[in-house]
Amino acid sequence: MGLFSRRSKQDDVVTPESAPAAEEDAAAPDTTAADTTADVAADTAGDATPVVNVSVQAFRGLGAPAGPEVAAPAPAPEAGHDLTAPGVEEAPTASAPSPSAPASSGRPPLPLAPADPPEQTESIPGMPDNVLLREALAMLGPDPSQAELLGVLRQSLQGNLFLRVSGDAGEQIREGKPLAVAVVNDGENSFMLAFSSAAAVRDSVQQGDEDPSETSAVVQPVQAVYQNVVQGPFAGLIIDNASEPHRVVFPSEILQKALEEADPTFAVKTLLATPRAADSEARVAEALTTARLWVAVSDVDGDGQYGVAEAHTPDGRRFLQLFSHPLEVIALGRGDQPLPFSAEQIGAVMVQQPGLDGVLIDAAGPAITVSRDALAPVIALAPAE
Repeated sequence: MGLFSRRSKQDDVVTPESAPAAEEDAAAPDTTAADTTADVAADTAGDATPVVNVSVQAFRGLGAPAGPEVAAPAPAPEAGHDLTAPGVEEAPTASAPSPSAPASSGRPPLPLAPADPPEQTESIPGMPDNVLLREALAMLGPDPSQAELLGVLRQSLQGNLFLRVSGDAGEQIREGKPLAVAVVNDGENSFMLAFSSAAAVRDSVQQGDEDPSETSAVVQPVQAVYQNVVQGPFAGLIIDNASEPHRVVFPSEILQKALEEADPTFAVKTLLATPRAADSEARVAEALTTARLWVAVSDVDGDGQYGVAEAHTPDGRRFLQLFSHPLEVIALGRGDQPLPFSAEQIGAVMVQQPGLDGVLIDAAGPAITVSRDALAPVIALAPAE
């Protein structure tokens, strides 16, 4: 089954979703979630800029049963291989899979991203945009590849999303009512709308007939939004529906699998998405002690013995490669397999391999290296020999 679906722009009839939602069919049939191309979006926004009242509130779920189980995106090798063997030598930043065309902006093509996180912006003062996700969406063209869509999905696993609400979201929550979340209905399928920024919410309002003064938004952690899509009556999620061609549709089963394989708090990825500070290494190292993590393994010599990927710098330093999600391994395009790796195992490798200088996390970008000294809290978790 393909991961993503194509939608035509006339499909985007936006209606509020409460519990239950007022049904309003899309103007034309949609293709199924088995299609393998990205969605293409709606009309360009007009000149007027309506005001969207934005409030930060707790999003109440819709109470529907959980979605279906789906297969993992790639089979991981079984545990028990020699994980402390000499690693697979790689450059500190991975080489990209061959793109169909170079990125005009000078940044790496999707699914890769620059090693340094983007500068934070606020479309509305005090409400940070999800810049990492927005920049990944901006790289999409009219006919994105699976690799490019994978790049958007992996960059979405951090930070917050905006939800568009019909009416006053704060008032609805204070009164204990379900939020009237905006959805797109296509036949029997409903897709929740989410946005990478307040500006993207405004663009969506411009595209519809709803009175801007009657529209508000809530800002929620990505994992909370994805959980509500998976557990609710939704076929999937559309992000930035009015930003043609820089929008995407994620089917619910894909979001469910992404959540199943993610750290519940997205702690490491969220830290990597924020600008670097003097305490960044220490904060990431502390997060490593409890986060769900992965390594990249491969049978380099074809003898059935799997080695863990390392990064080697030109000056000879060695770093164990760690990943915040299996998608981060797949994004490198090397054919490695993701394998879960605990903080205790990381600590043990650092003890058993004194030549390692630290760890490199999420080499596909944004990335960070954490030195051996900063990894003291992780090394302390190594089992006693």
